[in-house]
This record gives sequence, structure tokens and C-alpha cells, in this order.
Amino acid sequence: MLYHILGALSAVLFILTWLGLWAQIRRIHLHRQSNAKGTQSLSLNQFGSSFFAFYANFMFGIAVEPFNHYLVWTRCGALLLTLVILWRIWQERRTSTTLITLVLAGCALTSGFISMGFRPFPAFAQLGTNGLMLLVTAILIQGTLHQWLILRRYGEIGALSFGLFRSILIKDVSTLLFGLTMPLNQSWPLLVLNGASVIMRGSVLLQMELIKRKNASTLRARG
Repeated sequence: MLYHILGALSAVLFILTWLGLWAQIRRIHLHRQSNAKGTQSLSLNQFGSSFFAFYANFMFGIAVEPFNHYLVWTRCGALLLTLVILWRIWQERRTSTTLITLVLAGCALTSGFISMGFRPFPAFAQLGTNGLMLLVTAILIQGTLHQWLILRRYGEIGALSFGLFRSILIKDVSTLLFGLTMPLNQSWPLLVLNGASVIMRGSVLLQMELIKRKNASTLRARG
């Protein structure tokens, strides 16, 4: 019963992440309308790693028995929205790196949908999913660190959305609680990934808040 209660709560709270991603897409659009770079201050590394963090949760939900609807369909929406952001980044920058990231993300999502037809996975495939979770945790840490360094170096928030990072933090905390309702030998990769995300995304959000306050203080001093 607790599993379904926290699963449903986690799924409902995850809608905030959808809204945050949508807000980020709108923020990119608004920046482009104001003749600024739409993807200003957005780290491809950060959003690419975010995509694969969602993807790891998506695949974990597919791989476990029983099929975890709470994880799979919420992450599916996030993957599609993040794919739009990656497409926007590629559209503006047109580099080989942005193209490769976009293509890899699209292929990964397609393969994830295809994998649903091959459930239940054999044991070695489940081990592969756990390995993917750990690999993505490392990618997420370095990607989010890259975003933090960009903020620290340039001191500009640019098109980054506060709402996105706040919603992701809420999502990660709720997913951690949900993971605790599963057997630990099954859920530990989920706990590791989302625990790392809480720490790293929290650091980025804190850096954004510091920049916001610093800029506000500068404006007051000039006024």
C-alpha cells in the first residue's frame, strides 16, 4: 500500500518537472524573441546528462518486475520535453557535439520503447540496467558540475529556469522516498542516482540564487 501511495505521490509531483521543462522551453523561446541567444548559459553537458538521468530511471522502471508505471510514464514525458531542449540547443549552435547528443538521445529513447516488447528482461539485462544507472550517475555529476562552473565563471543566469531546477529537486526527493518502499537490493541504483541528483542540482540552484542576489545588490548600488 505504501508503495502505491508514494508511487502516486511521486508521479503527481513529477508533473512539476514537466512544468519546469516546459518553462525552460518557453524561456528559450522568449530569449530568442528578444534577440538574445535562446540557449544562453545552458550547458549541453547538463541537459544531455539530465536526459540520460531521466532515461536511466525510465529503463529501470521497464526492467524491474513488476513494470513500474510510476517511473516509466513520468520519465517518458520528461524525456520528450528534454529532447525538445536538446533540439533547441542544436538548432542554435549547429555543432557536431550538439548533433551527436541529439541523435544519441533520440536513438536511446526509441530503443527504450522497443525494449518494452522484450520484457521480462533476463538477469544479465537487469544487471546492465543497474550498470547504466551508475554510469548515468557519473555523467550526471560531471554534467551538473559543468553547469555550475559555467554559472560561476560568467556570473549570468541567462536562459536557465529557476522553476526547472526547483521542480527537479522536488522530483528527486519524492523519487528517493518512493525508492525506499522497494527492496533495497532492487532500488539501490535508483537511490544512488537520485541522491546524487539532489546534491548536484541543489548546488546549481544555490549558485543561481547567489548570482540573482548579487545582481540585485549591484542594481541597488547603482540606483
